[in-house]
Amino acid sequence: MAKQRDPVLDSMRGIGIVLMVLGHSGFPGTDYIYLFHMALFFMLSGWFFSLRGGLVHFVRRKLLTLWLPFVAANTVFTVCNNLFLRLNILTADARIAEIPGNSVTAPVSIKDILGRTVHWCVFDGGTQLGGAMWFIQALFQISLLYAVIEVLLQKLLHGGDALIPQGLLSGVLLWVGWHCNQAGWNVWGLGIAASCYWMFYLGTVLRRTARSEVRPLYRAAAGAAAFVLLLVLRRFGSVGLAGNGYTNPAFLLLASMAGWVLVRSAACLTAPLPRVSAVLGYLGRATMPIVILHFLSFKLVTWLGLLATGGESYLLAAFPVYFTGGVWWLAYTTAGLALPLAADAVYKKIKNAVLAH
Repeated sequence: MAKQRDPVLDSMRGIGIVLMVLGHSGFPGTDYIYLFHMALFFMLSGWFFSLRGGLVHFVRRKLLTLWLPFVAANTVFTVCNNLFLRLNILTADARIAEIPGNSVTAPVSIKDILGRTVHWCVFDGGTQLGGAMWFIQALFQISLLYAVIEVLLQKLLHGGDALIPQGLLSGVLLWVGWHCNQAGWNVWGLGIAASCYWMFYLGTVLRRTARSEVRPLYRAAAGAAAFVLLLVLRRFGSVGLAGNGYTNPAFLLLASMAGWVLVRSAACLTAPLPRVSAVLGYLGRATMPIVILHFLSFKLVTWLGLLATGGESYLLAAFPVYFTGGVWWLAYTTAGLALPLAADAVYKKIKNAVLAH
């Protein structure tokens, strides 16, 4: 029997993935979104944590659902590197470096592709177009570490509850992650994993303590309070988990928890609205293709904009977006969601047709 999905949790993931694409699109409120949007995904992953089937089964599942997409997507982007250069999706034009956050891309050989694929296999770096997959890497590292620690603790405690020891460890790792932040050390993304381990842990705690029956008025009040708190926090600090950057651990804790309350309140309040809930749920079930493909999808908007404005072709390689201001963010967000969904639908049709035969 298939496991029943929780529409609220699917909606939370849907809201989270929209926020992620918005945050990369040039949206004016990006610094607000960054306070909590990726912490939300780590917490949701912790909520779903289960060792049912054993540690080996858990590791195999994470290899299939996290490691393999990371390696495969970065490898495909590397294989397509020279094609992307010809199409100006990437560029060897040195002028691109004049735009902040951009770099010149060189052609690759077969030897380069093979060598870089080995690096992707051990999470050593990544491609520009696959830049959002740092989260997949961190989640894989955190999930496996959490599972191994959970098994060891249960053995030491003779099957007892490992919640408190895991909490203590998450605090220690946050301290380590913060010092990695201060030292600028983030080899293999381990600084990020240390800083975010507690978010995964908190998700397991929230699952145990969540109350399903909460009056909508209380939900709305909690969501409004969280929204205001994040507005205040925005004035005093920032969060950039992709580079293990945050103002301090207390700030990160507070912003992340406020974000959870805000998004969960929104998901619960929209649950009685079938169409809204269905759209958010659909987005929530398609997070992987959106994470992988939204940067590439942005290129369509930039290309159309350059055609309309007569901009030089090398500017198509501007990352993540070239046009800012006005409502360009809306066009980028629409493309960043719609094109990956379309690609995913085509992939599923082909997969089902192959399996049917």
